[in-house]
Amino acid sequence: MKTYEQQLEEVQKAITEILTGAQEASYNGQRVRKADLDMLQKREEWLTKQIATKRRGGIRVRIATPL
Repeated sequence: MKTYEQQLEEVQKAITEILTGAQEASYNGQRVRKADLDMLQKREEWLTKQIATKRRGGIRVRIATPL
């Protein structure tokens, strides 16, 4: 399994290829078309959040109710 960072790099490469004129790009062993740009951007956003969470040390609880 690839790391979030590796996946993010692949997604960003595919986005760049599409934005610079390619009709399709390869991501995760699949061909994606220009119409899938929205899907790639959503995946990029999700991966960015996962990486940030991992770097912070995981999930944080802001409000806790004592027992």
